[in-house]
Amino acid sequence: MTTSTHYRTCSICEAMCGLEIDVEGGQIMAIRGDENDPFSRGHMCPKGPAMQALHEDPNRLKQPVRKVNGEWQPVDWNTAISEVARRLHEIQESSGRNAVAAYLGNPTVHNLGGTLFAPMFVKSLKTKYRYSATSVDQLPHMFAAYFMFGHQLLIPVPDLDR
Repeated sequence: MTTSTHYRTCSICEAMCGLEIDVEGGQIMAIRGDENDPFSRGHMCPKGPAMQALHEDPNRLKQPVRKVNGEWQPVDWNTAISEVARRLHEIQESSGRNAVAAYLGNPTVHNLGGTLFAPMFVKSLKTKYRYSATSVDQLPHMFAAYFMFGHQLLIPVPDLDR
């Protein structure tokens, strides 16, 4: 079998490390840092190689599903999108615009489609409840740093060597 190498970017965090992914017969054989990537230059954290486990996870969703009589059943994309749109509309009609919240964070913000279309989608919801990786994860750190050190960006870095 022929092995092909695919060049991609890890989308799990902001570093966006360049990856080389060797594929043989549809199976991932190896994932390593792309030495020619202008930013990461071949370096990557453990999340890059772990993408293989995510890709091969038997519980990974590869198509939309919905629960029918307590069982998950596959549905086509048009059906899924239509049902989500209908249900979002029903929820907002019965409980108000703010009954729906939006959350955007990793890896959504590292996806071209998400970057292009998520802002318009969230704006169309007309909800005041918008959350992000910052509001859920980083603001508590910044809040504590502000009260401990006088500035929200003075976040301590642990000195693990000592």
